[in-house]
Amino acid sequence: MSEELQREILKVPESPEMNEALISALTALCFQEESLVATDLLFVFGSNVQHREIADIISYMLNAELVNQVLITGGIANYNGSFYKKKAESEYIKSFIPLEKHEDKKIYTEQNSKNIIENIVEGQKVFSFEKIRSMTFLAHSYASTRAALSLQRFFPSIALHCIPFPLTSDFSKYPISRQMWSKTEYGRGLVWGEYLRLQKYGNRGDFSVDEIRDSLDLISSLVKQKSLNVA
Repeated sequence: MSEELQREILKVPESPEMNEALISALTALCFQEESLVATDLLFVFGSNVQHREIADIISYMLNAELVNQVLITGGIANYNGSFYKKKAESEYIKSFIPLEKHEDKKIYTEQNSKNIIENIVEGQKVFSFEKIRSMTFLAHSYASTRAALSLQRFFPSIALHCIPFPLTSDFSKYPISRQMWSKTEYGRGLVWGEYLRLQKYGNRGDFSVDEIRDSLDLISSLVKQKSLNVA
């Protein structure tokens, strides 16, 4: 097994107590709305879980003629606390796509990236975005805003559309989706960690935080108010 990578921010840190206002603000910040339209490219962010489900979405997009080009990203991101895989995430995902049904489509993979920014940087090495005017991206639902902001940094002139993919949680009836994430301790920790990543990675320049600055400030204010009330 390769050496485990340490996360800058825990995947599921301890979250503050959440009221309705904080849950609403975190939902608005972290989760992008779904937009299923025909575009020039489907960009798939890497994932080390639920490869078959992701492949099913890709197949749906191809069958529905919503895209005819797909770029699947993801290498072997062996982060501490994650499921270790011996093969690149993109290859696992691609292995569940019935390629014989899509011989007229173009499906590209990159196999070196380990995070969202690397998904994009490494993706550009295997696919030319020069003629792309619109793009659908598939990302974990709770990280879909960070995915969108990262794509905007690299492709400011490309129109973006999102397919937010819900993760499973420790309770099957409460997936990590826009509607259900706050129902479990795991979901609350995961989304709180995403807020911390948006704040830290944005402030250091991974992507622009101009359009989410008010949301970041609102969440910080709500947490401070709650801690003062408790004190």
